[in-house]
Amino acid sequence: MIAHAALLLVPATVRADIDSKLASYEQEARTIGTDLPKPNTITGAAPRRLVDAEVAFSLGDYDNAALMLFDLASRPGPEQETALYYLAESLFHKGDKGAARSYYAQVIQQRGKYHEPSVMRLVEIGIWQNDPTDIDTHLTTLGSSSNPEAPYVRGKWLFSQGKHDEAITVLSTVPRDTDHDFQAQYYKGTAMVAKNELGQATNVFIDLIARKPRTMNDRRVIELSQMALGRLYYEQDQPAKSIDSYLLVDRKSDLFPDALYEVAWVYVKGKQYDKALRALELLHLSEPTSPKGATVRILEGNLRIRKAQKIRLNLITGSLDAAKEGDPETEYDKARAVFQETHDLYLPSYLALEQMVQQTSDPGQYLSQIAGRSGHVFMASSPLPEAAAQYLREEPEVQRIVSVEQDLGEIESNLKQAEANVARLEGVLSANDRTAVYPALQSRRNRIGEIQDDLIKMRTDLAEQQLKLVAESGETAQRRSLVASYSASPSVEKTWANTVQTAQLEYSKIDDASFEVTAALGNTQAMAVAIRKYVTDMASAGTPVTIAGQANEELSLAAKEAQAIEDELGQIQRELTLGRDLAGVGDPEVARVRELRKQVKAALDAEHRSLANAASGSKDRGKSQKLAAMGDRATRLSELLAQTEAQLDSLATQGIEQAKQVISQERANIVAYKAELDTLQKESTSIGGTILGSSFKNVKARFYDIVIRTDVGTVDVSWSQKEDADDDFKRLNLARQRDLKQLKDEFKGVLDAGPKKSERAPTPPPGPDANGPAGSPDKGAGPGRVAPGADKPTTPTTPTVRPDNEQPKPGTQPKATPKAGSK
Repeated sequence: MIAHAALLLVPATVRADIDSKLASYEQEARTIGTDLPKPNTITGAAPRRLVDAEVAFSLGDYDNAALMLFDLASRPGPEQETALYYLAESLFHKGDKGAARSYYAQVIQQRGKYHEPSVMRLVEIGIWQNDPTDIDTHLTTLGSSSNPEAPYVRGKWLFSQGKHDEAITVLSTVPRDTDHDFQAQYYKGTAMVAKNELGQATNVFIDLIARKPRTMNDRRVIELSQMALGRLYYEQDQPAKSIDSYLLVDRKSDLFPDALYEVAWVYVKGKQYDKALRALELLHLSEPTSPKGATVRILEGNLRIRKAQKIRLNLITGSLDAAKEGDPETEYDKARAVFQETHDLYLPSYLALEQMVQQTSDPGQYLSQIAGRSGHVFMASSPLPEAAAQYLREEPEVQRIVSVEQDLGEIESNLKQAEANVARLEGVLSANDRTAVYPALQSRRNRIGEIQDDLIKMRTDLAEQQLKLVAESGETAQRRSLVASYSASPSVEKTWANTVQTAQLEYSKIDDASFEVTAALGNTQAMAVAIRKYVTDMASAGTPVTIAGQANEELSLAAKEAQAIEDELGQIQRELTLGRDLAGVGDPEVARVRELRKQVKAALDAEHRSLANAASGSKDRGKSQKLAAMGDRATRLSELLAQTEAQLDSLATQGIEQAKQVISQERANIVAYKAELDTLQKESTSIGGTILGSSFKNVKARFYDIVIRTDVGTVDVSWSQKEDADDDFKRLNLARQRDLKQLKDEFKGVLDAGPKKSERAPTPPPGPDANGPAGSPDKGAGPGRVAPGADKPTTPTTPTVRPDNEQPKPGTQPKATPKAGSK
């Protein structure tokens, strides 16, 4: 009895579980069908996008902030003024002050809350561009402002116009502890320096470095003040304070190399060559590729010469500390090595520029390399030496054209990205798969499919329970066949996920293979550049390679082949990207299972209608009616989900059609933009080539100066060594003369007591030898130094006292008496 009762309770439990699931699914189905996302609309309302842009701006991501604000700034609305202002600010911080000026002008026309900040920015842009247009009007507007930044901007403008007294007066009115207090005090001190009031300026900068910074701008002003103090103390002959001020600059600051360089000069002024050398060596290690590197190295070589001379002087005077100061020859060798290394480093760049100046080729071909726009290094022509490119970037006119080239490069990159995105969208839309186009719709569609799968199981279970109470209908066999087939098939969602995963793995393998090809191509490119550079360097050195023509021809052919390979790799990457986008799109298995699910739903609907009609003749009428009622709920829920899925299909179809129209228009825009970019690129290349042509001559002159100075330094080392040798020779001769005189004085009595010489006519003193040297080359003609052996007597003098070891042996003749001058 208990077991039978338990069996009777099982259907009731199943029905309760089904009822609970149906209630949950009904609520979820209503949620899914509510507020369906519309395709081709930008997600997020305007205020949200404005907040995102402001966050990007505050994080220093000015590029993305400007991109997000362009659209908002062009649309009338409550957010337009804010969008215009932050767009102008983003462009200002990017360095595009010309474009920022136009947006600031639009902001001040609205006379809103950003009116004053925009006016002050316009004054700053006028200072930067040296354009006084409308400045007086803007300053008049700021005259009645209570903003503490207003006097700072006015004082900055007066300073730029050379009105230093007025600038100091106005800058003094900037309230303390405001955002621009540090900057105002710095400009005030700079104006005092311009007036040659060094003492007052020193006090201003001392006060600045003693204050605690609150922002990064304040910290920057403090570092600039430390540099200013170092220079002021140097001018006032206070080297110790100057060095202390310079060394306050943080080592991580970009001003630290300048501080080291100026510290070295302070040490040079105080003749502290060891400390100056240490500062220069540290500077060279911290910035080995700096344009100031050549000057630093030449200064180091000259300091080593002076150090060697100082060591030698201490050696002569007897005050040398060998353990600390070293050997002069060692310093000379180091100086010679420094000059030679610097000479070898810059001579190839000088020869390359000299060859480029002499050739008639267009300098514009090197513009991309200087601007950093070279997509690869497999060039048809020899690349510009990096040292030359670095010096060219230091030229003011070249900096302007490099800035333009970088902007054009960014535009080109954006157009390529836009073109790639359009191609991806066209590829996805051409598949005409409404189920995988829009992710927001696809997520809802997937959930609908999961609920439909569960409903098929519940409806099948309800139908089987009803068939126990009524006779089978004609639709039952078809329903069972379809359900069996559907149950044996994998889930639509799982099939789609597996298909995507498998495709992604295959594409990753292809991507890895293409990466290996790219790496091999990169190695080949590096070898080609090395070969071309070798050929060029050998030709510049006057020993051209015998197969130079053949090598250049082969490299040119290889460059074309490499370019073709790079184009193919680019196409492969585009196809890989499109393949990943289309993974799972249009899969026939997924489409088959989706269609089978629709057939199962239709069969269940038909069977349910038959079973509901047969409930009145059921063995248990009440139970059949309850089962039929639950079947009605499940059928209605399934139909509601089917209607929602149909709405998703309709939205996807409309979105695809709209997207096709927008993509067609955007492709036309891209073509127009590319044409305009090509025009601007040609104009930039033409102007840039002219600027580079003249800059080549300037940089070539700088390299020539470096090479000559290194040669002069090498000669100076040799000449200093020669002068040291001459001086040593003079000192040794003088010492020898003193020693001989001392010996003569000591042995005068002995010499005088010897036999008298036979009288003979006095021999006239010898005249100057016509073929002999005229003296030291650095002292001009005349007796510049004592000649060795000049004090020898004309006849030997026989000493009266002979040392024991000089006594003649018995039966031998005495040895010749040595001359008085011999040792």
